[in-house]
Amino acid sequence: MAPFDLSGLAIWQAGLIYLAIGFCFGFILERAGFGDSRKLAAQFYLHDMTVIKVMFTGIMTAALLVAWAAAIGWLDLERVWVNPTYVWPGVLGGILLGMGFLIGGY
Repeated sequence: MAPFDLSGLAIWQAGLIYLAIGFCFGFILERAGFGDSRKLAAQFYLHDMTVIKVMFTGIMTAALLVAWAAAIGWLDLERVWVNPTYVWPGVLGGILLGMGFLIGGY
């Protein structure tokens, strides 16, 4: 049953799993065109909403799949830990990152 316990693996084995997941995620984003700085900057100017639409779709799909997997017993929600949310540091970080994107877009 998920989430899978990786504590029995050696550090390098777990690291390889994390590296493979990260590589696949980055590869898919790059193939989708999200590595293009013009596309990322265009979302701040509200010219191209592709990134926001894809991220929203991904979040909704993940939420539905988690709920579905928990409902049929494939996922034990008691073993899923979610980091606490700190709103104001997130808002400040988003503003700084957005300003960097906007300045870099010129």
